[in-house]
Amino acid sequence: MSNLQMDEDRFHIEVSKALSSCQLVEEVLKLYISESYELARKCIDGKLVFKLSGEDVEDASLERLITTFRKLTDNEKLVAKLNKFKSERNYLSHKAIAHCLDPMGNLDWGYAGELKKRLDRIQQDSHDLRLEIHEEAKTFRAHLYF
Repeated sequence: MSNLQMDEDRFHIEVSKALSSCQLVEEVLKLYISESYELARKCIDGKLVFKLSGEDVEDASLERLITTFRKLTDNEKLVAKLNKFKSERNYLSHKAIAHCLDPMGNLDWGYAGELKKRLDRIQQDSHDLRLEIHEEAKTFRAHLYF
């Protein structure tokens, strides 16, 4: 296998790692929403019908998850970060690789190098967002168990 092929493989692995980190943000949002619904159900048990559950957002897009999350938190700063992250994730998912190809379909290493910086930033932002969402969940999570 040539060095160029190894570099292309490495590039695609980096893209995959960044996309995976985006999916982890979605999973943490789904958990937050599910636990929020669980707490609401616990608090209104027998007083009001409450049929919302985590299954309602199981296949939701990141945009819908953020919209739902926004209704369950007062942390507008975190919501703003999530919306900014969504824009980067959408770029990565829908346009990034195409922008790195030349007219013959080969990787343009100039663009690929620029994208690598964005991929690293997306992974770091994903990590930070997951921590922030977990911290936000701490404000109510203990009430689920007592």
